[in-house]
Amino acid sequence: MRRSASGKGENMENNRVGLLSKIKRAMRRERWNAERYYQIFLYVFIFLLSLVCLYPLVYVLSASLMSVSEWQARGGVFLVPHRPTLEAYKFVLSQHQLYQSLGVSVARTVVGAVLSVVTCALTGYALSRNDFFGKKPLSVLLFITLIYYGGLIPSYLVIEQMGLLNTFWVFVIPSMLGGWNALVFRQTFQGVPPEIEESAMVDGASPLRILWSILLPMNMPTVAVILLFSAVGQWNSWFDASMYIDSSNASLTPLQLFLQRVFAEQKPDSGQATLLNVETQKMAVAVIGIVPILCVYPFFQKYFTKGVYVGAVKG
Repeated sequence: MRRSASGKGENMENNRVGLLSKIKRAMRRERWNAERYYQIFLYVFIFLLSLVCLYPLVYVLSASLMSVSEWQARGGVFLVPHRPTLEAYKFVLSQHQLYQSLGVSVARTVVGAVLSVVTCALTGYALSRNDFFGKKPLSVLLFITLIYYGGLIPSYLVIEQMGLLNTFWVFVIPSMLGGWNALVFRQTFQGVPPEIEESAMVDGASPLRILWSILLPMNMPTVAVILLFSAVGQWNSWFDASMYIDSSNASLTPLQLFLQRVFAEQKPDSGQATLLNVETQKMAVAVIGIVPILCVYPFFQKYFTKGVYVGAVKG
């Protein structure tokens, strides 16, 4: 009887263990299926979102390669031109103003971005020092500039009083110090262990030497992100040129203002073929304005996540 009872107990225990194993496998399989469906949904959603984001670029590129007759035949909805042509690019690239405007945009982008990084890094370094006099008031002032804008008319009057109208420096000086960029540098530098700076001071390094040789190389992702954001802002800017540069001053017309004027042109008296030809030329100019910054962007892509994350959470 005892052997029979113990055998039954063992069988019940084995059955219980087997049932639990089946339940665990079923739960694991159900969890795996749910995760797989979730991953499929994410991939499909990201793919559709990518198509929505890429279509405007593909549309502009395709339109710039289309002939007038194909544009008329297809009604403006397309992905790939049937018979690509470079006539629009030939016409646009033959314009002397395009090269002049491109040179202005490149110059303001390089000079403006570099000076912005330098001034913001110096400001952020000063604000990250505990012994800096006026640290809190200056930080508050920078934060206020993120919320409030002085206004268009006061800004114009200040720039006029500074003698910057119709000069190249009107593109650079007003945007040299960005409040957000300076505060990002401050947060980044505050995350550096103070022992590193103390050891450099013991070796006789000056504050500028510490900033240039230690802090900036240690925080290159943040520097790269701020540099790229500043460069993109300078490259895409056209409103400041339209406000502070006379329309007759073609030597200081940036590419984006030239592009804006091309898109704003209206020719109601022109025939349909001529109007459509103007549209393809506009698309060609748009592509020329987009390509340079797209070529630069991939070189900074690897710094984006790390640079923004470090500047956002340190301190």
